[in-house]
Amino acid sequence: MTRRGSLIYYLAAWALGCFFMVLAVWCQNMILTPSQDLMREATEGFLTLIVYGYLFGAPTALLFGLLLRRIMLTLKCKTPMHWAVAGGIFAPLVVVVLGFGSRRAALVLPANYAALLFQFVVSDAVLRAGWWLTIPAGFATGYYLGRIQRAFAPQPDTTPSVSA
Repeated sequence: MTRRGSLIYYLAAWALGCFFMVLAVWCQNMILTPSQDLMREATEGFLTLIVYGYLFGAPTALLFGLLLRRIMLTLKCKTPMHWAVAGGIFAPLVVVVLGFGSRRAALVLPANYAALLFQFVVSDAVLRAGWWLTIPAGFATGYYLGRIQRAFAPQPDTTPSVSA
Protein backbone atom coordinates (compact mmCIF):
# COMPACT_ATOMS: atom_id res chain seq x y z
CA MET A 1 0.00 0.00 0.00
CA THR A 2 2.82 2.43 0.72
CA ARG A 3 5.04 1.41 -2.15
CA ARG A 4 3.71 4.31 -4.20
CA GLY A 5 3.13 6.52 -1.21
CA SER A 6 -0.64 6.03 -0.95
CA LEU A 7 -0.75 6.13 2.82
CA ILE A 8 1.39 9.25 2.99
CA TYR A 9 -0.55 10.85 0.13
CA TYR A 10 -3.96 10.39 1.74
CA LEU A 11 -2.75 11.38 5.20
CA ALA A 12 -1.32 14.53 3.64
CA ALA A 13 -4.58 15.14 1.75
CA TRP A 14 -6.42 15.01 5.07
CA ALA A 15 -3.89 17.01 7.10
CA LEU A 16 -3.04 19.66 4.52
CA GLY A 17 -6.52 19.97 3.01
CA CYS A 18 -8.17 20.52 6.37
CA PHE A 19 -5.41 22.85 7.59
CA PHE A 20 -5.46 25.11 4.52
CA MET A 21 -9.26 25.25 4.50
CA VAL A 22 -9.37 26.13 8.21
CA LEU A 23 -6.68 28.74 7.65
CA ALA A 24 -8.69 30.35 4.83
CA VAL A 25 -11.91 30.45 6.88
CA TRP A 26 -10.06 31.73 9.96
CA CYS A 27 -8.35 34.52 7.99
CA GLN A 28 -11.71 35.61 6.61
CA ASN A 29 -13.18 35.63 10.12
CA MET A 30 -10.26 37.71 11.44
CA ILE A 31 -10.65 40.25 8.64
CA LEU A 32 -14.43 40.59 8.91
CA THR A 33 -14.86 40.45 12.70
CA PRO A 34 -13.94 43.55 14.68
CA SER A 35 -13.05 42.91 18.30
CA GLN A 36 -11.43 44.53 21.30
CA ASP A 37 -9.63 41.38 22.43
CA LEU A 38 -8.53 40.13 19.01
CA MET A 39 -5.58 38.00 20.15
CA ARG A 40 -7.60 35.87 22.58
CA GLU A 41 -10.50 35.44 20.18
CA ALA A 42 -8.13 34.67 17.30
CA THR A 43 -6.42 31.90 19.26
CA GLU A 44 -9.64 30.37 20.56
CA GLY A 45 -11.27 30.65 17.15
CA PHE A 46 -8.38 28.98 15.37
CA LEU A 47 -8.15 26.13 17.87
CA THR A 48 -11.89 25.51 17.65
CA LEU A 49 -11.85 25.61 13.86
CA ILE A 50 -8.85 23.30 13.57
CA VAL A 51 -10.37 20.65 15.85
CA TYR A 52 -13.70 20.65 14.04
CA GLY A 53 -11.98 20.95 10.68
CA TYR A 54 -9.92 17.81 11.21
CA LEU A 55 -12.83 15.86 12.70
CA PHE A 56 -15.49 16.67 10.15
CA GLY A 57 -13.37 17.65 7.16
CA ALA A 58 -11.72 14.27 6.69
CA PRO A 59 -14.28 12.75 4.27
CA THR A 60 -14.28 15.82 2.05
CA ALA A 61 -10.48 16.14 2.06
CA LEU A 62 -9.97 12.44 1.33
CA LEU A 63 -12.50 12.52 -1.50
CA PHE A 64 -10.75 15.59 -2.93
CA GLY A 65 -7.37 13.85 -2.69
CA LEU A 66 -8.69 10.69 -4.33
CA LEU A 67 -10.37 12.47 -7.22
CA LEU A 68 -7.45 14.85 -7.76
CA ARG A 69 -4.98 11.97 -7.87
CA ARG A 70 -7.07 9.96 -10.31
CA ILE A 71 -7.63 12.91 -12.63
CA MET A 72 -4.00 14.04 -12.61
CA LEU A 73 -2.67 10.51 -13.22
CA THR A 74 -5.15 10.08 -16.07
CA LEU A 75 -4.01 13.37 -17.61
CA LYS A 76 -0.34 12.40 -16.96
CA CYS A 77 0.41 15.70 -15.22
CA LYS A 78 3.64 15.56 -13.25
CA THR A 79 4.59 19.07 -12.15
CA PRO A 80 3.30 20.36 -8.80
CA MET A 81 2.09 23.58 -10.44
CA HIS A 82 -0.28 21.59 -12.66
CA TRP A 83 -1.57 19.87 -9.54
CA ALA A 84 -1.96 23.25 -7.82
CA VAL A 85 -3.98 24.76 -10.65
CA ALA A 86 -6.16 21.66 -10.87
CA GLY A 87 -6.62 21.71 -7.08
CA GLY A 88 -7.66 25.36 -7.19
CA ILE A 89 -10.26 24.55 -9.85
CA PHE A 90 -11.39 21.22 -8.48
CA ALA A 91 -11.73 22.04 -4.74
CA PRO A 92 -14.66 24.46 -5.20
CA LEU A 93 -16.43 21.91 -7.36
CA VAL A 94 -16.10 19.17 -4.74
CA VAL A 95 -17.24 21.42 -1.89
CA VAL A 96 -20.17 22.87 -3.83
CA VAL A 97 -21.39 19.44 -4.96
CA LEU A 98 -21.08 17.95 -1.46
CA GLY A 99 -22.57 21.04 0.20
CA PHE A 100 -25.62 21.25 -2.04
CA GLY A 101 -25.95 17.48 -2.01
CA SER A 102 -26.06 17.43 1.79
CA ARG A 103 -28.63 20.23 1.83
CA ARG A 104 -30.85 18.35 -0.60
CA ALA A 105 -30.40 15.08 1.28
CA ALA A 106 -31.29 16.78 4.58
CA LEU A 107 -34.62 17.80 3.06
CA VAL A 108 -35.36 14.34 1.71
CA LEU A 109 -34.10 12.11 4.53
CA PRO A 110 -36.23 11.55 7.63
CA ALA A 111 -34.96 13.01 10.90
CA ASN A 112 -33.77 9.56 12.06
CA TYR A 113 -31.22 9.40 9.24
CA ALA A 114 -29.89 12.94 9.54
CA ALA A 115 -26.81 11.62 11.37
CA LEU A 116 -25.67 10.06 8.09
CA LEU A 117 -24.91 13.54 6.78
CA PHE A 118 -22.39 14.48 9.49
CA GLN A 119 -19.45 13.94 7.13
CA PHE A 120 -20.74 16.70 4.85
CA VAL A 121 -21.21 19.30 7.59
CA VAL A 122 -17.92 20.97 6.69
CA SER A 123 -18.87 21.36 3.03
CA ASP A 124 -22.07 23.12 4.01
CA ALA A 125 -20.22 25.30 6.55
CA VAL A 126 -17.66 26.30 3.91
CA LEU A 127 -20.46 27.18 1.51
CA ARG A 128 -21.93 29.43 4.17
CA ALA A 129 -18.54 31.08 4.76
CA GLY A 130 -17.90 31.48 1.03
CA TRP A 131 -17.16 28.95 -1.68
CA TRP A 132 -14.28 31.10 -3.01
CA LEU A 133 -12.26 30.26 0.11
CA THR A 134 -11.72 26.79 -1.33
CA ILE A 135 -9.70 28.19 -4.24
CA PRO A 136 -6.52 29.11 -2.30
CA ALA A 137 -6.93 26.07 -0.03
CA GLY A 138 -7.28 23.77 -3.04
CA PHE A 139 -4.35 25.45 -4.77
CA ALA A 140 -2.01 24.97 -1.78
CA THR A 141 -3.21 21.43 -1.09
CA GLY A 142 -2.89 20.46 -4.75
CA TYR A 143 0.65 21.82 -4.88
CA TYR A 144 1.84 19.76 -1.93
CA LEU A 145 -0.05 16.66 -3.03
CA GLY A 146 1.63 16.99 -6.42
CA ARG A 147 5.03 17.12 -4.73
CA ILE A 148 4.21 14.04 -2.66
CA GLN A 149 2.96 12.14 -5.70
CA ARG A 150 6.08 13.09 -7.61
CA ALA A 151 8.36 12.00 -4.76
CA PHE A 152 6.81 8.54 -4.61
CA ALA A 153 6.27 8.02 -8.34
CA PRO A 154 8.14 5.07 -9.85
CA GLN A 155 11.47 6.27 -11.20
CA PRO A 156 12.68 5.06 -14.58
CA ASP A 157 15.77 2.87 -14.50
CA THR A 158 18.68 5.09 -15.54
CA THR A 159 21.55 2.66 -15.14
CA PRO A 160 23.51 2.23 -18.35
CA SER A 161 23.33 -1.16 -19.95
CA VAL A 162 26.47 -3.23 -19.97
CA SER A 163 27.41 -4.25 -23.50
CA ALA A 164 30.46 -6.24 -24.37
